Amino acid sequence: MILRAKVRIIRMRKVPFTDSTGLHNLSVMCEQSEEQGIQVVLSGVLPAVETVLLKAKFNERLGRENICSHINLALERAKAIVSTTTKKLIKIDLFNENIYMKT
Repeated sequence: MILRAKVRIIRMRKVPFTDSTGLHNLSVMCEQSEEQGIQVVLSGVLPAVETVLLKAKFNERLGRENICSHINLALERAKAIVSTTTKKLIKIDLFNENIYMKT
């Protein structure tokens, strides 16, 4: 059985600022994830970066609840997203690290 990620968590705790190039790359990654049926959740978003993301309307693209200040909040959000799945084992793509959780 092949498990496909339902959620992709992007850890941003070490991102102190973002510019138009960063916003563009993040936008492309979100678009590709959406095409694959994967919900993006941002983790560890610092206040300065969050301000830029909100000005760029990423909250409308991702949902405000998917922009998290801490990894634990992002993991809880990921669990909530996949809680509707009927599978016993789910896969979360945590920025190139796969995490498997039982639901």
